Amino acid sequence: MGIMDFVKSGVREMVIARPDSAKQFIVYKHPEQTIPKWSQLTIDADEAAVFFRDGSLVGVLRTAGVGQRHTLDTGNIPFLSNLVDSVTGGNIFLTDLYFVTMRPIRDTKFGGALQAMKDPELEITVSPRIFGSFVWRIAEPEKFIVNYLGMGESPSNDRVESYIVTKFMNAVKKTVPTFVIRQKIEVQALGAYHDELGQMFLQKCDDLSDIGVQFLSLGDFSINFSDDEMKRIQAAQDKYADIKAKKRAKDDLTGGNYMGYAAAEAMIGAGQGMAKGGGEGGGGGGMMQGGLGLGMGMGMAQMYQQQMGQGGYPQQGGYPPQQGGYPGGPPPQGYPPQGAPPAAAAGGLVHCGACGKSVAPGKFCAECGGSLAPVPKACAACGTVAPPGGKFCANCGTGIPA
Repeated sequence: MGIMDFVKSGVREMVIARPDSAKQFIVYKHPEQTIPKWSQLTIDADEAAVFFRDGSLVGVLRTAGVGQRHTLDTGNIPFLSNLVDSVTGGNIFLTDLYFVTMRPIRDTKFGGALQAMKDPELEITVSPRIFGSFVWRIAEPEKFIVNYLGMGESPSNDRVESYIVTKFMNAVKKTVPTFVIRQKIEVQALGAYHDELGQMFLQKCDDLSDIGVQFLSLGDFSINFSDDEMKRIQAAQDKYADIKAKKRAKDDLTGGNYMGYAAAEAMIGAGQGMAKGGGEGGGGGGMMQGGLGLGMGMGMAQMYQQQMGQGGYPQQGGYPPQQGGYPGGPPPQGYPPQGAPPAAAAGGLVHCGACGKSVAPGKFCAECGGSLAPVPKACAACGTVAPPGGKFCANCGTGIPA
């Protein structure tokens, strides 16, 4: 029975609805352009029915409620008067009818390669990838059809989603490089900023209100690299770690921490030796050489530390460096150190040269207040000043009295 048969017989129970087989489509176009007056229109709660005639928007209907249908009559729905076909005496509506899904479209996948960017820490160019999903919806179905789809047959979901995904990826591609530059973080550490990046993706999305679309939320996503890219990053990280270790060692040396410098250098050398397999003799030789290098470095560090603690400079033969001909000539300025306590005698006491008593070590005598600093003595034969504690003149060999 055709449309005209319904009209002639006065049947008012023709039902217009999206068929169950088309429920999955984001946009579905009703196949008939002629709809009898008094037809019953069923619209689901998650969709809208959009009416057009001659390429122009006429009106939009939402669901009529639980167990309810819209009866297509100009008395019930005034805008239907613009659809009346006068040839049939007002019993037929001529229209292009679309059913548009308005529920949130979840788990829409996006992903692909991002533009190449320079890692601010490793100073290499990397090309990360991103994969994830987001949620969107059609908020104004009439705008979506007029300003994006246009009039025609029901488009596939792939066609509809492709445009939306492209818009979302544009926001992602603009956000990630800017975030890396401003935060000055390593690109491979982007995963730690998951929530912050997600908010920025949604903020940077183009406003699609002109086509009636809204981005609602971001699902999970991950930023990763290809296997070849990861190898490049790992090599750069190893090199960067080595440079940082050497810099710290040099900073320690500048600050007088010889032990830290020697230990760091020894550990770097040992690590490089083991990484290369140890040279001749295979891996065992490498481990042995690495251990020897580490031991020597630690030993040198300890020697420097001890010497620095005993006078502020490495000593040779237990004697300070010669300056200005000393010890044959005058002693260097500032030597011996002013206020330096003399060597402790037996029992932890020192001998005061002023009062002759044995007192506790210090800068001044507890008995007479005289200075406890040792006084250099001159050789009686040649006049050369001998260092404190010296028993013989370094110039002529004459004995120096205690």
